[in-house]
Amino acid sequence: MQKPTSTGQVESEQQLEQIRALILGKNNRIILESIKKDARNIVGNVLTEALHDRQKKDGSVNKVLLPLIEDSVAHSVMHHSDKLVNSLYPLMGSLVRKSVTSFLADFMEKTNQLIDSSFTIKGLKWRIEAWQAGVNFSQYVASQTFSYRVEHVLLIHRETGLLLNFVDLGKASKGDADLISSMLTAINDFVGDSFLDNDNGLKEQLQTVTTDNFNLLIKPGPSALIAAAVMGNPPHAISEQLQVTLEEIHRLYNDELNQFDGDNQSFANSEALLLDCLLSEQKKTESSTEKKPWFAWILVFIIAVIICLKTFQWWENERLTEKLMMLDNQPGIIVNKIYVHNDKQVELDILRDPNAIGVSEWLQKQDLTIESLALVERQYYSLSPEILLVRAQQILAQYSQIQSNWQNEVLNLSGTIDLLQLEKLLNALATVGFSEGNNLNIQDIKLPSSNIMATDKKVTQQIFNELVARISIIQLDFSVKSDKITPTMTVTLQQLYQYLQQLELLADELEFNIGLLVIGCSDNSGNRVNNAQLSLQRAKNSRNVLSKLGFSEQKMFITGLGQIDIEKVNNQARKVMFNVLFAKKE
Repeated sequence: MQKPTSTGQVESEQQLEQIRALILGKNNRIILESIKKDARNIVGNVLTEALHDRQKKDGSVNKVLLPLIEDSVAHSVMHHSDKLVNSLYPLMGSLVRKSVTSFLADFMEKTNQLIDSSFTIKGLKWRIEAWQAGVNFSQYVASQTFSYRVEHVLLIHRETGLLLNFVDLGKASKGDADLISSMLTAINDFVGDSFLDNDNGLKEQLQTVTTDNFNLLIKPGPSALIAAAVMGNPPHAISEQLQVTLEEIHRLYNDELNQFDGDNQSFANSEALLLDCLLSEQKKTESSTEKKPWFAWILVFIIAVIICLKTFQWWENERLTEKLMMLDNQPGIIVNKIYVHNDKQVELDILRDPNAIGVSEWLQKQDLTIESLALVERQYYSLSPEILLVRAQQILAQYSQIQSNWQNEVLNLSGTIDLLQLEKLLNALATVGFSEGNNLNIQDIKLPSSNIMATDKKVTQQIFNELVARISIIQLDFSVKSDKITPTMTVTLQQLYQYLQQLELLADELEFNIGLLVIGCSDNSGNRVNNAQLSLQRAKNSRNVLSKLGFSEQKMFITGLGQIDIEKVNNQARKVMFNVLFAKKE
């Protein structure tokens, strides 16, 4: 009975299959072609509603489309950047402004938090506790500020223990995440092999590791597991979120997990799912009123006051240093070193001429008060005109018959003085830096004949010899191929004329006839004939100047030596020299 019934059913099914083939075509070809012709309209009518319903149901549309859109945008940026920039250009300005505003707001908020956490008593206490615990201060602040915060989330292949993907608040490197994954897998295998074997011989999965401020939550799945490192005490919501994310990954990446061969590139788009697990909750403040970082503000105020005081003190020291440097402008004073300490303690090292103003006197004139002055004063002799004048006035105070006039840094002397006194005066002035023809002019000094006549013969002879010696060392230096008398030579000839005047008076006393030999010479450049003429012309020009000053031409004899061939001095032989000739009157 059963067999006919079974045969009848088979025949009925065959007949139905033949009818379907006639109506729908072989392999439903007719209906498939019909649906294919109108497939776009059919799908278009229900696609939007289907996506909306699925997104509303489990939110998987965003999670699936987000990686695809990111890849598409990356491809567009790489290959069609110009079109993308042109499309986004109208939004760029607004986006930049919003980004900058958001950044500044976030920066100010983080700065305020840093001040609150670092400069308050609580912040200092946290630093000490973090140092004692041997942890980073920022991590300790996070543990004290947040009730909980997920720091790391890792997706690990269960069979191989390899890292598939990870997300991290601190932007850790992939190498760090691989190391954590390997260590976690090793710990899990050790615990499973050692302690968690069940009666069936299957290893159980380690799910929680807990410390004082740190918790490691592990959610295992058939092909993968999620590990989350949580700072603080994690609520049940984190465990639920890890479970939901793990189920979603298994649903979307089921084939990739089952066919995993060590290449985790297939799971690069799972980052969006893992980001949903980075949850956190900040601790509620103890009071609704915001605590003011009074300690920080007091510290900042004290630092500002110290900086202001130091700045003012530095400014005072600089101003005092500038005033003391004016001492270097005083005649006869050279400042070697000035160092101003606090409270007007000054170290001063100077060179000072004995005739220069004293430091204490100068400070008093400048109205400067220095509480402690360490003065190092070394003596030197200055040649500044002001100091030379002071020395000359000290000497001239002993000669009331001499009048002085300081003009163009030259001391002009006038008056009547006997010859011995004049010699003493000139010697005294020479010792303090004055010399005739340089910065001393005695052309207007007169010698009274009565005093000369009364002078002892031996003294007169000595003075006469000294004047002859002075005249014999006077020389005029000429330039190459030049016979011109320069202003400097004129001053020298004026001095020579004064000596000759004195010499004539002494010669009359000693009953001598005197004459002046003017000798010109030249170097060995050029020919000898021209050099002879040039040397003679130099002597003539010198004689003419002395003649104009008042010395008799009959008492002067000129000669030209011509070329001087003395080795190593011939290039300096462009001179006119003088020699006094004298003989006893008959």
